[in-house]
Order: sequence, then structure tokens, then C-alpha cells
Amino acid sequence: MKILVFVFLFAVNGITSIFPQYSVESPDGNIKMSFRLNSDLEPQYSITYRSLNFLKWSNLGLNFKGSGQLNSGFNIIGVENNSIDETFRIYSGKSAYSRNYCNEIKVSLEEKNSPNRKLDIYLRAYNDGAALRYGFPEQNNMNQFIISTEDTYFNFGGNYECWAMKKDRFRHSYEGEYREYRLSNIDNKPGDSTSFFPYITLPLTMKMSEDLYVCVSEANITNYPGMHLVKTTGNTLRSKLAPDTVYKDISVRGNTPSFSPWRLFIIGEKAGDLIESNLIMNLNDPNKIPDAESWIKPGKSTWSWWAEDRGFSPDFGYQILGTKTVKYYIDFAAANNFQYVTLDGGWYGWFDATKDDAVHDITKSLPELDLPEVTRYAASKGIGIILWVVWYELERQMTEAMDYYRSLGIKGIKVDFMDRDDQYMTDFYKRTAEECAARKMIVTFHGAYKPDGLSRTYPNILTYEGVLGNENARWITGFPHPKHNVTLAFTRMVAGPMDYTPGSFTNVPEEKFQGRWRHPMTKGTRSQQLAMPIVYETGIQSLCESPKIYEQFPEFEVYRQLPGTWDSTLVIDGKIGEYIIIARKSEDKWFIGGMTNSQSRDVKFSLNFLGNSRYDAIIYSDASDGDVNPEKVITTKINTGPGNKFAIKMAKGGGFAVILTKSR
Repeated sequence: MKILVFVFLFAVNGITSIFPQYSVESPDGNIKMSFRLNSDLEPQYSITYRSLNFLKWSNLGLNFKGSGQLNSGFNIIGVENNSIDETFRIYSGKSAYSRNYCNEIKVSLEEKNSPNRKLDIYLRAYNDGAALRYGFPEQNNMNQFIISTEDTYFNFGGNYECWAMKKDRFRHSYEGEYREYRLSNIDNKPGDSTSFFPYITLPLTMKMSEDLYVCVSEANITNYPGMHLVKTTGNTLRSKLAPDTVYKDISVRGNTPSFSPWRLFIIGEKAGDLIESNLIMNLNDPNKIPDAESWIKPGKSTWSWWAEDRGFSPDFGYQILGTKTVKYYIDFAAANNFQYVTLDGGWYGWFDATKDDAVHDITKSLPELDLPEVTRYAASKGIGIILWVVWYELERQMTEAMDYYRSLGIKGIKVDFMDRDDQYMTDFYKRTAEECAARKMIVTFHGAYKPDGLSRTYPNILTYEGVLGNENARWITGFPHPKHNVTLAFTRMVAGPMDYTPGSFTNVPEEKFQGRWRHPMTKGTRSQQLAMPIVYETGIQSLCESPKIYEQFPEFEVYRQLPGTWDSTLVIDGKIGEYIIIARKSEDKWFIGGMTNSQSRDVKFSLNFLGNSRYDAIIYSDASDGDVNPEKVITTKINTGPGNKFAIKMAKGGGFAVILTKSR
């Protein structure tokens, strides 16, 4: 249920003569977001958590091509106060439902001088964060507009610790390392080659104190480009929109009425609170797929691209995308509680990632792949086929290809190599989700920008890449490494689902790792890889190892039992860059995943979240010699309950996975 209350309109002269301040507080009263016009009639906002004003007065404004800046000289012509309280279903995520519960103010502004353009500022305060956005109301003096820059400032109240991924250009796939900085050296940290890159990607995670953490990101990117941040002076950052790919002085082409995305702050007393928040989804529009419950199915997928023929005997006749091989994967999926088989790059013709001018008919498969036959065979086994496509080739044949896929019974597509988030590209994501929804197909985005909560509106979007994951082990020597892996949980994953492609059973100590294209390996222990699909949120778990390898080891049972989505999520403990322990519930089972960085670690935690019930627990953990024997997994079975505690030792780059089933 949505409740809208209080509408106040004030006379212009009565407001602007005293430069009043307007505030909105979260329902629990802990977070306060304030707005004012300063003495130069510039709009500003600030945020306070309890007694800490961690975001000082920060300017708001826009620069329109042709009509100039819109950042000062305003009258306040109205203030509207609203409250929102609604609960909605989540079809794939960290919980089954989300409560969108906040207080909001809308401040309506008008230029004092000609052309008297109007601008609305929306501010919301939630119990777990705050957000603001611009509104462009319908008006005679501005029906169409072009925005060159958005000048939203973030004037932080201290030299806070932060974890940022930086880039030297706008065209990228949001893959990289989240490195630790202070705001003062985020643009010039000695010895850090990326600190001099000008663009800070979102999300940006920050630690204000031992009991205050904030993640800055954005939500509901509609008819707008994505936003990066740049350093200005002191502890201040400023928005930087992705420009048009041709006209660099244009970022947004729009019509009134419309809105900018939400600029948001997830706020918590513990780093784990950032992970538990659904704020980004809450700030998106409601579900537009009325029958979503009947056909949107999150789950697990096999994925042959990474391991290729590892474990297959020479007489099998392995072809990575041949009909016989794909059928083997289908049989494996059906026998092991998987829901999908992904046919990755090459199924319709081999693709050169160094070029962006490929021309294929994406309705025609390789000679060795009988796509109608494997799709029919998969359906007979209860397995869905997901097809990989390059985005511009999909766009070229959108209607024809999608209709053909639907006629075969294809369940979804994996779209790749967008590698940018300008306005045209963010619109492509929405169009693709709509076209898939019209045909009851799921979609995952690779080569993607970070999630912005669009999966609330289009729940057939099950995951995004936008992360430096296991695939990089095929060509990078340095990454991914265990510290990177645990840092991701508090940074990239806060934005939303993350297709890291975990599941490697080819595990080596860091010092023995080699980046290699054929038969890749990963740093850290197998138990850490077992933990990843519990720790990492995603609607499609694309597990990367060969079925022939999985079939050899009993610890594969962790992956067999994993559900596609979660009823609830609890972060038990963790420290950014050091370790993470997460518990997730699905029906009458709890799954606990723990991961550490390159240091071995002893952890203890209680099971009070189990309520009054007893559970049968299976613990998969590192061996005592896990530092040098990372592929060895120890399995322990116990009966436990809320009065008990777990004490587990993680090896270097290690982890653990626990499955708790309610005792009968």
C-alpha cells in the first residue's frame, strides 16, 4: 500500500526572504536529509546520520546545452511532503520481499529571471539510506532539453576511508579492482597506477567510523546515462555523466516531464548492513510483468566456455558447442538440480572481441550444433537453454532473432560486450528487457554496467556481470585473488546481482597460479569457491567448472543443493578486504558461506538466527594443510541449534560452506 500525505504550498515571497531549510527524516528518525537555498540562491542538500553530518552542504545543478546553467537564482514555489509504505515481491535476490518505506519531500524551484525554467528536487529518507533526484516538470519554457553536464556535488564531512574502482575512460565493462583510498588521495595515491585515473565508478563504499558505513550509487537509470564521480577539492566529489559517443558535449536528450536517476546513499552501522539493503531496488518503478511468478525462474546454469574439455576423454569427441557435447551438459544439468545450460560465444559464429564490427546471422548456428534439436532435448529434460549474443548483433536482428528463439523454446539470452553506459546504451538494456518479457524470456547482461535496480521493474533481468570474476583467470596473472574476492561483497555486490561465474575446482596457492587460456586455474581454496555462490548474489549461478570434474567430488553437493534465489539474507560478520560470512535462507534450509583474504583466519559465530529449531548441518571447510593443499575439502556432519556456535578455520585464500536442514 502506498500512502501519500501532506501537501504544502508556500508563497514565493514568504519563502525566499528567509532562505528556509527543509528536512525529511527516515521513519526511525536516524537519518535526516536537508535542503536549502544558500545566500546565492543555489540549491544544496546535506545528510546526517544520528549526530554525524557526514555529507555537508553540497550544491546541486545542471548545465543545459543552449540555455546554460541551471544552478542558482531560484525561488522556491512549493514544497510537497509524502510518505511511502509498500511491500513488493522480489523474484530473484537477497530476499523474497522488500518493504519500500520512506519519507519524501519535493521542493519545486523556478528561476527568478527569464526564461524562468522550473526544476524539482526530490529527497527521500529511508531507515537504511537516503536518495535524491532531479525532476523536470512540464513547462512552457522547456519542452525539450539537452544536458551537457550534471553538477551534483558530494561534499563529505571528513577524509573518509573508501574502496573505489577507477577508470581512465567511459567505455569499459565495470571490471577491475576496488582499491582502498582516503578521499584525500583518491586521485593521487603514491604507488597506485589507477589513482590518477579521473573517473570513479559506482558503487563507492565508504567507512566514516567504526560504526558508520555508506555506499554511494544510483538507481532507476531511465532516459539518462550512467554516472561516475570525479574528485574536485578537499573531500568533495562531483558527478560526471557518461557522454554521447559522438557528441561529447551532450549527455542527456530529454523531454518534460521526466526525471534523473536517484543518487543514493545506503547507510549502516556495520559494513554488512550495506549488503542486506534493498534500497536500490526500492527506488525503481514497480514490476511491469504481471505474470512474472508463472515463468521467471532463477537458478543454476552449466557453462562450457571456461573449462572447455577438461576431464573429457579423447574418445568422447568433445566439441564445445557440438550437439553431442551440449546434450551431455543437458543430461548433467537435469541430473544435478540445475535449471539451465548456457551456450556461450561462438554458437552462431566465432567472435573477435578486439573488434566491434562483427556481422553474423544470429538465427543460424554452427554446422556442428543442431539448435532446434538440443532445445527440444533440453525441454524434454526440464532444462532451459540460454543463448549468448553480442549486443549490436542482437539489436540488428532484435525482432527476427527473438521471435525465432521463442519459437524454439529458448528460455533466455545472455547479452554481452555493451561496455558503456551512455544514454543510448542504458535505453538498450530497457528495450532488451521489454522484448524478452514480451516473449517470456529471461535476460542476463555481461560486459555490463553496474545494476541500478531495474530488475524490480523487469524481474526477468536475473543478473549482471560488471565484475572482474573467474573468467579473468584465463588471461590475467594477478586477478582475481582472495582479497579481491572478499572485497567484492562490500563493494560491487551492494549494487545488485553479480555473475562472478564461480565454481572452479582447479585450485592452487597464490604463488603457484598461472593465468592461462586453456584449462585455467584459480587462486585460493576449493572451499572458497564453494562459498562463493552463497556469498555472491545472482539470479543465475553460472558455474564454471567441467561436469566431468564435478562428478568426481562429493563436495559438489553444495552446488547441487543451492536454490536460485533467497527468502532472506543475514550478514553474520565481515570486514572489508579481510573476510565475509553470510547466511541465506531458502524455505527450511539455511546456507552459510565464509571467505577470507590471503591470510588464514579462525572465525567463531553463533547460530541464534535459527530461532528455536534444530538443524542437521553439513560443513565443507579447508583442510588443516589447506595453505598448500587448497583442493582438499573436509566434510563434517553435526546436529546443531540456536544455542550453539561454529568455530571454523579458513586457510589462506580459504573459505567454508554450510548447509543447515531443519531436523525432522
